Amino acid sequence: MAKCFASGSLWLAVLALSLSQPVFAQGSLAIIIDDIGYSLALGKRTADLQGDFTLAVLPFTPHGIELAQRGHQRGKEIMLHAPMSNRRNYPLGPGGLVSGMQRAEFLTVLRQNLANIPHVQGVNNHMGSQLTEQAEPMRWLMAELKLRGLYFVDSRTSPQTKALTMAEKIQLPSRKRDVFLDDEPTRSNIRYQLLRALELAQQQGSAIAIGHPYPETLTELEQLQPLLNQYKVQLVKASQLMLLSGKYQQLGEQSNTTCIAPPINLWPQIWVPIDPFSLDLVLMP
Repeated sequence: MAKCFASGSLWLAVLALSLSQPVFAQGSLAIIIDDIGYSLALGKRTADLQGDFTLAVLPFTPHGIELAQRGHQRGKEIMLHAPMSNRRNYPLGPGGLVSGMQRAEFLTVLRQNLANIPHVQGVNNHMGSQLTEQAEPMRWLMAELKLRGLYFVDSRTSPQTKALTMAEKIQLPSRKRDVFLDDEPTRSNIRYQLLRALELAQQQGSAIAIGHPYPETLTELEQLQPLLNQYKVQLVKASQLMLLSGKYQQLGEQSNTTCIAPPINLWPQIWVPIDPFSLDLVLMP
């Protein structure tokens, strides 16, 4: 009887120990929130999300510096969301990298953008359905990022993008976006896209999703943890998923949806074109 009691006690101890151990993740998911910088309220709500979200901040926006600082203080990873010319002639705002720029002008604007946002560890493209299709400016971009020890995420706003190819040629840590969460910013669609991202993370081992600071998106992300637990997927910073090869490039290829612009209500009333040689911008903190 004593032996039976001892065996039972041992079994209970093993069971308790196993229940106390964390569930090992079967995949990793990075979620990048683009277009941070125009709305202070939505930007703060994004920076305050629980977990390892990544914030992509637009340069020279009214609240970009403050929100990058806030996100960094709360353990978020910060990226530059670099505006690039698009085929629909949507305005880029300050800091736009556009087709036809000469190399010196391109690099001057890029360096100003990087200097404007604190704590930057990587870059992804804002719009860019035109510029990312052009090999030469993408080569300039990737060379500069490699010199600075940064990574690149191709948002894939064009099926003809050459951005990732140029990054891989020089072995720049890089990756492509797998899922857009909120092309259709309804909670039902955002939840559907989140589930797709989680499934891809399981199947591929990792995935990258991109969303925007819509109230509906943030509401879903504020309730993300139970889904991560259910799918046994770990939320990680984007830098943790960067590759030096095209290992995942052919997996989980999605339809060519586009991230065209910030939400209309976040646009400034007047767009002021950037002067790439403005002394004020060079000296701006």
